[in-house]
Amino acid sequence: MTSTYMRVCGLLVAAGGIIWGAAWILRPSDPEHNDPVEIWASVPFSIGLLALLTAMWVTAATGTGRWGRGVLAAEFVAVVLALGWTLPYLVEANRPNTGILVVLDLFWPLSMLGLVVVAIFVVRARRWPTPLRYLPLAASLLLVVDLAFAWTPDRIGSAITGTYLAITYGVLGVAMVRTRVPGPEASSIGRDMARG
Repeated sequence: MTSTYMRVCGLLVAAGGIIWGAAWILRPSDPEHNDPVEIWASVPFSIGLLALLTAMWVTAATGTGRWGRGVLAAEFVAVVLALGWTLPYLVEANRPNTGILVVLDLFWPLSMLGLVVVAIFVVRARRWPTPLRYLPLAASLLLVVDLAFAWTPDRIGSAITGTYLAITYGVLGVAMVRTRVPGPEASSIGRDMARG
């Protein structure tokens, strides 16, 4: 992977996390009302997630085996389907959540849970250098943080979750920009040299 490609993906990850995190803090949605700003801000976050997953795929961050690749592909599909729920709400933020939208809505928490699984594979594969290897796991715990503060008033919970989102994805994106990550061919070259 070229360093330029990794930098672009990192910038998308950082920008998406910071934009959506800021929206959670300043213009949060609540169970009874979707704020259009927060809905729109979720789009750059989703694009950043797709960039992150693409970077992981190209560098074989989850490993080169079937399970590592399969988990990554499944997560990519889950994020796309979650984004599919978002698109109609960009036009009408408080439209009824009915029909296929109910099914697509499930992919937001599923995709967030899937990120935890992907991040564990990244840690186990040991292909990304430290500390970058552990940052996707820290960022993926957003779902845990959100659930942990679900009992607080909406405004406080949104501020905490938004702050965590902006910081973790911002740091992850910056680390992607600054860290040189070898492509999947590096490990095979190393094995061939060892055999020779």
